[in-house]
Amino acid sequence: MNIPFLRDDTLVHGEVEQIAPGVRRVLCNNPSAFTFRGTNTYLIGGGDSVAVLDPGPVNEAHLAAILAATSGERITHILISHTHRDHSPGAAPLKSITGARTYGYGPHATPGVEGGDHDFVPDVKLDDGVPLDGGDWRVTPIFTPGHCGNHLCFALEGTGILFSADHVMSWSTSVISPPDGNMRAYMASLGKLRAREGLDRLYLPGHGPKLPDPMPFLDGLALHRQKREARIVAALREHGPIAVPALVGHVYGPLDLKLVGAAGRSLLAQLLMMEEDGEAACESEAWRLI
Repeated sequence: MNIPFLRDDTLVHGEVEQIAPGVRRVLCNNPSAFTFRGTNTYLIGGGDSVAVLDPGPVNEAHLAAILAATSGERITHILISHTHRDHSPGAAPLKSITGARTYGYGPHATPGVEGGDHDFVPDVKLDDGVPLDGGDWRVTPIFTPGHCGNHLCFALEGTGILFSADHVMSWSTSVISPPDGNMRAYMASLGKLRAREGLDRLYLPGHGPKLPDPMPFLDGLALHRQKREARIVAALREHGPIAVPALVGHVYGPLDLKLVGAAGRSLLAQLLMMEEDGEAACESEAWRLI
């Protein structure tokens, strides 16, 4: 089955989109091959209790847009889904201005790894499944490691909305980059969300437009990784032992040069899972089947 990606997103950077009662979106102007049109920042609640979910990178225009969107309201919570540099660094300047406390699963799990925000430490550590009450709104963090070791999704109780961050994006698959990214954890987290069928009817991702009817999409993501493993097995059988950079082309086919490195990271994550399962081995950076 092909994954029905959604890429029709016309929200103007810096403007506010009302998605549902008590849920707004502001799009940061940080587009790239990995962030699509930019990072989605969500505003949850209103009036005297607003939570800002993923304030994005340090970006003055985006910070100004968040503050303009909440003018006359009080930002009380800054929620962080995970500590990648396109999601959490904007928490520091927002906290400095508003005095709101920050909430997340914890600091970045692998110090020194490129792409991580190694400065962020939450004021309040969130635990899997323990709700956070903001008065007129209530979110339950769902620990979903895989894309990032401290990744959280957030269920907005009583609405059927799940903020899926970068674990499930509507526009693309997620990059799984070891050591912080872990393919086995990612697959388990997909299963964890799949088990919530009937609870979550709308996903709001970290990048890309909203995702209605998410359960078939989850099935597509899981099948996609299973098919890729089958291609890896076939490529190793024909070309192994082989190093990851050379293996990428055999598994993925032609790729935009900007995506080759990320493809290699996700490929490595899958190989490491196969190694744990006794299906593959690596010697001098060359992989082979067992």
